[in-house]
Amino acid sequence: MPIDDLTLWQRFIEGDEEAYAIIYDRHMSSLYSYGTCFTTDKCLVEDCIHDLFVKLYQNRKNLNKTANVKFYLLTALKHQLYNALRNKLDTVSLEDGPIFRIEYTIEDRMIEREQDISQKERILEMLQTLNPHQKEIIYYRFEEGLSYEEIGTLMNMKTQSVQNSVQRAFKKLRETFSADDALLFLLFFTTT
Repeated sequence: MPIDDLTLWQRFIEGDEEAYAIIYDRHMSSLYSYGTCFTTDKCLVEDCIHDLFVKLYQNRKNLNKTANVKFYLLTALKHQLYNALRNKLDTVSLEDGPIFRIEYTIEDRMIEREQDISQKERILEMLQTLNPHQKEIIYYRFEEGLSYEEIGTLMNMKTQSVQNSVQRAFKKLRETFSADDALLFLLFFTTT
């Protein structure tokens, strides 16, 4: 029976290197997909993930318990990427930040699901009507399965604002596209 993330995290904090390796293996591909939503520099994403796990290992005795390991890792990677991009480009600030682009993950998921190419193009077209903020929230909610509270923490927003953003995004899609297209969009993000 697989060990849950919280147990692994506790074992890792206590010095279990196997738990550390399992956490890395379990979350690597998700972190990589997430990182490519912020930059097309795949080497930078890989470096940031590597640096994140090195820092975790070095500071494991000072780490606290967490309610959601995946959320903790996503938050840490986002900060790692922002710092790396800020150092790389003097003009990037945390306020403006890199623009979240969900298209890379969508393409990967469409290939995995072997969906029709016209559906992929239609979903990407619908995503283009959303602002980067809405795309990011949709990604966290439906791709990563984060709660509204976790998204609020990650994006420095109130929970109600996150819920309102999701509702506004779907309202915009319903007003801009046909009911069938809006349903396609919703089904894409809610089916595994």
